[in-house]
This record gives sequence, C-alpha cells and structure tokens, in this order.
Amino acid sequence: FKHDNIIMNTSQFTQSSWARHVQ
Repeated sequence: FKHDNIIMNTSQFTQSSWARHVQ
C-alpha cells in the first residue's frame, strides 16, 4: 500500500473530473 501513489492518482482523477466538468 503506497499512500503517495494514492495521492498522485487522486490528484490526476480530480483534474480529469474538473476537465470533464468544465467541458
């Protein structure tokens, strides 16, 4: 279990969600 990996994945997921929401 890598916490740093989770944070990075969450960050990318958030950006993707925002990009989709804006578009």
